Amino acid sequence: MPAGASRELSESDYYRQLAENLSDLILATDLELNLTYVSPSAESVLGLPATTFQQVYEKNRRRGHAQEIAKLEVFMREELEQIKQGISADDFSALALRELILYQRDGSPLWLEVHTSPLRNDRGKVVGMLCICRDISVRKSAEESQALAAKVFENSLTGIYIVDARGKIVRVNRAFSRITGFQVEEAVGKSLELMGVKSFSKTISRSIRDSLKRKDYWEGEIRHRHKDGRVFPAWVAMTVLRDADGKVRNTISTFTDITEKKNSEVKIQRLAYFDPLTGLPNRTLFNDRLGQALNRAKRSQEEVGLLFLDLDRFKAINDSLGHALGDELLQQVALRLRDCVRSEDTVARMGGDEFTVILAGLADKQHAITAAAHVAEKIHVSLAKPFRIRDREVFTSASTGIAFFPSDGKNPKSLLQNADTAMYHAKSAGKDNYQFYTSAMNVRALERLEIENALHQAIHKSEFELYFQPIWRADDGEAVAVESLVRWRHPQEGMVLPSRFIEIAEESGLIKPLGAWVLRKSCEQLAAWQREGIPIERMSVNVSAKQFIEGYILQTLREAIDSSGVDASALELELTESALMQDHQYSVDVLTEMKQLGVRISIDDFGTGYSSLNYLKRFPIDTIKVDRSFIEGLPSAEDERIVQAIVALAHSLGITVVAEGIENQGQLEFVRSLGCEEVQGFLLGQPQAPKQVNFWQH
Repeated sequence: MPAGASRELSESDYYRQLAENLSDLILATDLELNLTYVSPSAESVLGLPATTFQQVYEKNRRRGHAQEIAKLEVFMREELEQIKQGISADDFSALALRELILYQRDGSPLWLEVHTSPLRNDRGKVVGMLCICRDISVRKSAEESQALAAKVFENSLTGIYIVDARGKIVRVNRAFSRITGFQVEEAVGKSLELMGVKSFSKTISRSIRDSLKRKDYWEGEIRHRHKDGRVFPAWVAMTVLRDADGKVRNTISTFTDITEKKNSEVKIQRLAYFDPLTGLPNRTLFNDRLGQALNRAKRSQEEVGLLFLDLDRFKAINDSLGHALGDELLQQVALRLRDCVRSEDTVARMGGDEFTVILAGLADKQHAITAAAHVAEKIHVSLAKPFRIRDREVFTSASTGIAFFPSDGKNPKSLLQNADTAMYHAKSAGKDNYQFYTSAMNVRALERLEIENALHQAIHKSEFELYFQPIWRADDGEAVAVESLVRWRHPQEGMVLPSRFIEIAEESGLIKPLGAWVLRKSCEQLAAWQREGIPIERMSVNVSAKQFIEGYILQTLREAIDSSGVDASALELELTESALMQDHQYSVDVLTEMKQLGVRISIDDFGTGYSSLNYLKRFPIDTIKVDRSFIEGLPSAEDERIVQAIVALAHSLGITVVAEGIENQGQLEFVRSLGCEEVQGFLLGQPQAPKQVNFWQH
């Protein structure tokens, strides 16, 4: 009997009571492996009462199943066979300790450590087997979790490094080596200086240290160093592990290289806030900066100047030379604009050929006016120089409107709107200049908008009419031609002259349908007169610069000739010098095709543009019309010399000269004396409706 055991308790009773109070499952069998004892712990270990377990055990034995509970019999049988064969316990001890996994009713695994040994009587004879089953599920789960964690650690795409309390690296994973270039053996045992992180206490900010101290966690961006010396941004998450006493044992850091992410963020920001063509701030960033500039100006009682620029004739350049060259021109313009302002000023592209300049921090109104005028003048001078694009010289200029905060607008929207209004005033003043905003401009802008809206309706309702003014031979006074002139019969205002609506039609794009209507109706009227036998040698029709430059004049002309059946040789198209000189080669090509259709070509308002004899001689010109401004100036000696030079130039090139704007006899006699072939003006005949035209009977 063991020492201390009660004398009233037999030894067998003692061991039985001991077995029944152990948490392990204890089984005893006879030599046939029939169960002779099952400890009560069967219910706590297996979830089966002892009697039920015994029934299940016997049932599985009879069926010869070697699964789950029946495996207990298999383990005991294998050891019993070894004993029968006389093999010593040392030789088969490996069989004495096994692991068995069972699945409980809820499907959860139950791991058992099974120890089998012979059961002997008092004489040492083997009378059965003893089987002790211990629940090791917690241990196995911990082992599996540890193995899984190790697998995750090694195979994670995120870099992981673990440091001890001294800041020494104790473990890294494969991703760490891939991202930093340092192999495991190069990193373990080293300090964080290996990656350019000198120490947490020195290089990480106080807020990071406080977060690690309070929450045992921090997440943010830290710059790491690659083995090749390259520094890269890393997104790092740190977790502190402490021992039972609260002391830091390890810090686990996971990190990813966010270089591509940051590059993408920069690209996205540039796409969101910068114009991809010129690199200038776009409309979104412009609005933000203008709002900030106005807020600062309010606080400091300062002024802000806003310049709104629109390139002159850009659409014609873009359409004639192609969009690729147009884009290059915009890029060069952007560079020149940057050079005209201070580093703290903002130059933005609003879209198309529109640009803005924000001049902030101006002390007072006088300072603002001076600064804005200075910048506008620098821009004017800079853009006046030729642009070299793919071996071509291209010329452009800008019309600039200027408005000031707070006098011209107290918020970004109104300030921009008024600068835009001033820009349109600069356009109407002849382009290539700058204008300051005034309230009167807004009135004119509203009038202009009303006219534009009314023009849309007028084209739709056919509110236009044609009038015809005669052109006479200077020597005998015979009517040889007529000029077709458009009039707008406004439902409220009555007859409206072209000077009020042609420019608006050009800028709004309405000139295309209007110009096509004028050309078609003119051809129809000329064809009608030709059928009636009226002796008119030709009809002149004005062609807008927009019609000519934007490339649809040829199609419109062909359609008008074909639909009317007019004799094309009696049709003369009048174009301005400015339209022809914008792209000389384009003008030559289009004029040549016009001539092939049989029509005549006339240059209107000659002498007011930038004529070049070299280019003029290349154009297939039939007629030159001396601008009325020179005729009105007669008998000024200067105007006399100009008219005389124009007539001499035209005659030297074999071109007919028409003097327009003849309003008195003196003017008529002077141009006759110079040899002008034809004359036109109110002295000789005013524009008339088709039914009133009878000047051929003059």
